Amino acid sequence: MARVHVVILNWNGAPDTLACLDSIARQKSPDLRVAVVDNGSSDDSVGRIREWARQHDGSPVVEVIEAGENLGFAAGSNLGIRHALDAGAEMVLLLNNDTLLEPDVVGVLARFLEDHPDFGAATGQIRYADRPVIWNCGGDLTWLGSRKYLYGEQPVDAVPKSGWRRISFITGCAVLMRASTLREHGLYTERFFFGEEDYELSLRLKRAGVPLATCFDAVITHRVGSSIDRAAPAAALGRYYIYYLNRFIDMRAYYPRPFWLVWRLASLAMVVPRLHRSRGFSWRALSTLSRKLLRDSARLEGVTKERFETATRNGVEAV
Repeated sequence: MARVHVVILNWNGAPDTLACLDSIARQKSPDLRVAVVDNGSSDDSVGRIREWARQHDGSPVVEVIEAGENLGFAAGSNLGIRHALDAGAEMVLLLNNDTLLEPDVVGVLARFLEDHPDFGAATGQIRYADRPVIWNCGGDLTWLGSRKYLYGEQPVDAVPKSGWRRISFITGCAVLMRASTLREHGLYTERFFFGEEDYELSLRLKRAGVPLATCFDAVITHRVGSSIDRAAPAAALGRYYIYYLNRFIDMRAYYPRPFWLVWRLASLAMVVPRLHRSRGFSWRALSTLSRKLLRDSARLEGVTKERFETATRNGVEAV
């Protein structure tokens, strides 16, 4: 089997990371190497992960890379990806630290890419950790600037037990990528501190004509939302400001300017009433959100750590 290196990003999440490592240790695939990038944790994560590695005596081989600060999801992941590429990885498995793998996930995905040399990356069937429901099996990018999850929110019995399907969107939660794909088409964009990186990469690969796939017999469970929940509660309006600002800036680079301007207004016309109904935000707060999204998406090239932290900690009014 090809040389597979696993990259996991940790930020104050040792219990999840250790459980993820346990699931990697149970993989049927031999000789896995794991790089855990610690993104400036303030807890005892680094010591606990290194202790886990010592207790498992190199099976798998685990290296801890200390970033020294919170670089964000894309930059932190890229640190691990570059380490894997420099170490001779032929395939890189990117995992959220709150995922658990069934015992042959790595083997299923690696064999698929070995048997389909034209495909650049593959994911699996990703289930919610707390209920027998599908989060997604990848999905498809839409011309409206959104993504449509494959089998999203459907019971696990609705998904084929085996086989695969071509997709155009692949989540960074769990994806096996060819090293050659990463070298030729680039790593995650670092213009966004948190979020949008997998959407932007999927869009970039689609435009380059690189096919992606989901393998239904590669089963992964995921504690959906745990990473962003540590940074911003679901009720925080700043969380939605960041999400839509990321997307609006990203799509500005892909749509013709006149279309982008109209698309942005149409998106807000759908988003604002939905946030009012589902989250109970006041019309006044949503007016502020809309105004700042329109202003900032037209002038910013990305979303920095400082803007992310200001919006998620202090609210939209503070940005």
